[in-house]
Amino acid sequence: MNLYFPLTDMYKFLFVVPPFFGHISPTLSVGASLLEKGHQVKWLGITSLADHHIPEGGEYIYPAEDLQPHLEELQQILRRQDDGPGCSAPEVMKIAFEETYVPMARIMMGGLSRTVDRWKPDLIINDCVTFAGALCAHMKGIPCVTTTPVPPEVMGNTAETAPKIFAWHEKLFRGLQEEFGLYHDQLLVHSKQMNMVFTSSEFAGVKNPEPHMRFVGPVKGRPNHTEFDWQRLEKARGPLVFVSLGTLLIDIRKDFFGKLIQAFADAPLTIVAATDPAIFEEWPDNFIVSGFVPQAALMPKMDAVICHGGFNTVNDTFLNGLPMLIIPITYDHFHTAKLIEDAGCGIKIRYKRLKIDDMRKAVFELLENSTYREASARIRETFIAAGGNDKAVELLEQCCAINNNIN
Repeated sequence: MNLYFPLTDMYKFLFVVPPFFGHISPTLSVGASLLEKGHQVKWLGITSLADHHIPEGGEYIYPAEDLQPHLEELQQILRRQDDGPGCSAPEVMKIAFEETYVPMARIMMGGLSRTVDRWKPDLIINDCVTFAGALCAHMKGIPCVTTTPVPPEVMGNTAETAPKIFAWHEKLFRGLQEEFGLYHDQLLVHSKQMNMVFTSSEFAGVKNPEPHMRFVGPVKGRPNHTEFDWQRLEKARGPLVFVSLGTLLIDIRKDFFGKLIQAFADAPLTIVAATDPAIFEEWPDNFIVSGFVPQAALMPKMDAVICHGGFNTVNDTFLNGLPMLIIPITYDHFHTAKLIEDAGCGIKIRYKRLKIDDMRKAVFELLENSTYREASARIRETFIAAGGNDKAVELLEQCCAINNNIN
C-alpha cells in the first residue's frame, strides 16, 4: 500500500557520505532536487569536497577539528583501496569491511554527532558504507534512510551460501555497534525503514525485493561545470567510445590505457578517455584525453562505453541506451559485469585476462551488432519507469511526513 502524506513543511536532510566520489555523486543529484523543492540539505564527509560539486543552496560539512587526529589513518585507508586488484576475494572483503568501512565509522562519529546535535536534521541519509550515519541516527532517535549506489545483492545471501562470511560480518558489525553503546538484537548499520537503490529491480535481478528496498533507478542533475574540448569532439572521426576507470584504481591506469592505445591507436574510431593525460607523454591523434569530464553531457554523443563497472558510469551508459565493454577489476565490479552480461547489454573481459586483440574485437562487436544496443534500450526503459529523481524526492518527503505524523 502506497501511503501519501501531503507535504506541509520543509525538511532538513543530512547526507552522510564516504570519501568515494562514486558514492557521493547520486546523493548530489538527489540533494539538488530536494533543494529545488525548498528543503534544507547538507552533506557530511571525512575528506574535503570542492565547492563546485555542491548544488546551489546546499552545504558540505568537513569537520576538520574532529578529523585532525585521524588524518594519517584516513590516508592509509584511501591508499589501501588501490590494493584491491591484486588481492583474492577474501582479502578484498577484509580491505572493504574491516580496514575501510568500520574504521571510517569510528573516525566519522565524533564530527557527525556534533553536527547532528547542532543542526537537528529531520532525516539522516547514510550511504551504504557509511555505517556511522545509521548508528548515529539510532543513537539520536532520528529517522534514517540508506542509499545504495552499487548492486544490492553483490554479496548474495551469505547466511545460506557462505555462513562463515555471514558470521564474520555479524560479529564485526555488532562489535562496532557495541563500541557506541548500542546493544541491540538487530544490526543497525543500515536503515530498516528504507534502503534506496539507484537502479531498477529488473537490472539488479531482484525479483521479490523486501518492502524497505526501494529501487528508484539512476538519478541525475548533479552540478558538473567541467570544461571540455567540444569543438574537437565535433571534428572527431568514426564512432565515439567513452572510456573510464572511475576515481580510484590509480595504480593500474598506465597499464590499462597503454593496452587501450595498442588496441585503438590506428582504429577508425575516436576514444574519449577520462584519465590524467600526464600518464603518457603523447597520445594517438584519435584519443581525446581529459582528467575530468562532464560525463552526463558526453554520454548522449557516444556510441559505446568501456569501463570497469563503476555504477555511476554503468547507469549513465544505459540511460543513454549504449552498449558496454565491461572490464571488472575488483570489489563489486564482477557482480555488475554479470548483471550486464545477463541483460545482454555488453561484453565482459576480466582485467587480468585482458588482451589487445580481444578488446578490439569486443568493441567492434558492440558497435556493429545491434542486439547489444537493443538490450540496453530495454534496460533504459526500466530505469525510466523506476522514477529517478522525482521518485527519490517523493520517498524521502514521505519518510519525513510519516515520522512527523507518528511523533
